[in-house]
Amino acid sequence: MPRLLVIGTGLIGGSFALAMRRAGAFARIDGYDANASTAEQAAELGLIDRPVTDLPQAVAAADAVLIAVPTSAIADNVRRVAAAVVRPTTTVFDAGSVKGSVVANLRGRGGIPAWFVPSHPMAGSERRGPDAADTHLFRDRHVILTPQPETDTAATARVRGWWAAAGARVFETSAEIHDDMVALTSHLPHLIAYAYMGWVDAPHSGDPRAFAGPGLQDFTRIAASDAAMWRQILTDNRAAVLAQFDGWSATFARLGTLLREGRFDELERWLASARAARARLSDPPDA
Repeated sequence: MPRLLVIGTGLIGGSFALAMRRAGAFARIDGYDANASTAEQAAELGLIDRPVTDLPQAVAAADAVLIAVPTSAIADNVRRVAAAVVRPTTTVFDAGSVKGSVVANLRGRGGIPAWFVPSHPMAGSERRGPDAADTHLFRDRHVILTPQPETDTAATARVRGWWAAAGARVFETSAEIHDDMVALTSHLPHLIAYAYMGWVDAPHSGDPRAFAGPGLQDFTRIAASDAAMWRQILTDNRAAVLAQFDGWSATFARLGTLLREGRFDELERWLASARAARARLSDPPDA
């Protein structure tokens, strides 16, 4: 059976390792982390079989390498893997939430290796670190692959199979469409949640905490996510996020206009349409 190396043993890397252990997909799972204590913790928690410190040696022994690090560090880690002895059947894939900047970085500095398959699981948590890992994190979640013209089709098929073994629903698209749509479905919602909590935290006539119900907790949960990580994501996907932000701002302003001008029938129709859209959110996407 093949061996897996996880570079970055936090929430995503640790959860994937657990899912692969449950699926019995790999004979051995090693872990490497820039913070050695994080990899040691992952081993203590049983996420990986052992932490490794010699990355080239670990890469040379691996059949699969998951790069689960911040987006800004993915391209550099791909190049570090490329510098090691990579066997023809070794497959490398990432879990970054932005694709265009990674692809451009690689293509501009040495090219995209045929064994590298860009991928992104639409799963996560406001928690981080190995102790947040969840063996079911990817179950029934979408994983998006964005293979490039240089990407080997056999490598793509292997990555698709591993994510499917983790319980995910896998599909392919372009890096451009990926970045545009995750700006809409993930990056903009985080930005809105952070902005809203900034407004809640401003001075008001009373203490918002005394008036908060579960709706406020549900709506703002993602504002508890790591600020440094989201600064990097928003920076890397800035153009797409700003395009979605402009569209959202116009929509939000229109709702304000309807309310301000007392156009309540139009407001109710808009709310009903949005409610129907929310009900369709769990429907499977068109093939």
